Amino acid sequence: MPIFAVRFKGLMTGHERERLTAAGIELKGSKASMTAGDPETGTVGTGRPIYTVTVEANSESEALARVRAAIEPDTANFSDWEAGPT
Repeated sequence: MPIFAVRFKGLMTGHERERLTAAGIELKGSKASMTAGDPETGTVGTGRPIYTVTVEANSESEALARVRAAIEPDTANFSDWEAGPT
């Protein structure tokens, strides 16, 4: 079965991370959605993080559905969902 990367913005809690793991979905990483330069402290991440997870699925739409189902009912806390090949 193909593996897809799914990306989304939001603030993930420990419960949501546990649900992803239980569903066999691997969290690959996160990064700040925006950065702001500060001459004294360097670059600081702002905005909501962008998470990337990987999931086995038959299609991009199935990959999105599997990730969304894994973190239900908290999907309203996330936005900018997208999926693509890894």
